[in-house]
Amino acid sequence: MRIMLVLLVFIAGCANRAPSPPPVLEAKKQTPAEIAADARYRAQIHSELAANYYSRRQFDIALEELNVAVTSDPKYVPAYNMFGLIYMELGEDRLAEENFAKALKLAPNNPDINNNYGWYLCNRKREKDSIAYFLNAVKDPLYAQPHKPLNNAGICSRRMGDKAQAEEYFRRALRIAPDDPQIHMQLADLNFSRNNLSQAKLHLARVLELPNHPLKFCGSPYAWTAKWAIATPKRVMR
Repeated sequence: MRIMLVLLVFIAGCANRAPSPPPVLEAKKQTPAEIAADARYRAQIHSELAANYYSRRQFDIALEELNVAVTSDPKYVPAYNMFGLIYMELGEDRLAEENFAKALKLAPNNPDINNNYGWYLCNRKREKDSIAYFLNAVKDPLYAQPHKPLNNAGICSRRMGDKAQAEEYFRRALRIAPDDPQIHMQLADLNFSRNNLSQAKLHLARVLELPNHPLKFCGSPYAWTAKWAIATPKRVMR
């Protein structure tokens, strides 16, 4: 009987006991390195979106994406480079200068930024200043497209009237990218300006051999050069 009473008391106590609450799991705190990595990733994503909108000339949306990018990571270099390109297109020279300057301060030897800023200067009638930035871009041994700043240096040298230096830059670019149609067209046009039609035709013929060459578009600024040079092979050279 005593054993039965003890069992009844034990069972009654179990019935009145409230269930234990589940354990509270504390959220894992991010380390400073993880926080920085997340911020850099957000800046990268929004900068890539901005580049996509830039390519579509949707500059207003691109600027919104870039503002998000630099808010996430104020030291994300590609965002300032893209800011510079957009403001250059919009003719906002002060803002373009400011953003290219920020990008170069953070990454003074970045080849893309040097090339873009050089092109900005060249198109603001500061051709002489632009050359140093093009050549600085070429110095990076890991740069995948060094022919582009060399081609740009040639264009800007020619604008200054230095055809010999322009040709040297074009030929250096051509050694790196022998199938680049833009370089061949620059050399064709340069030779055409010197009445060296045989060389002009050689470069134009190479362009015409390439798939999707720019000369097939009737609006090409080089179309008249191609037609004229090919149609008049016996022009008297001065």
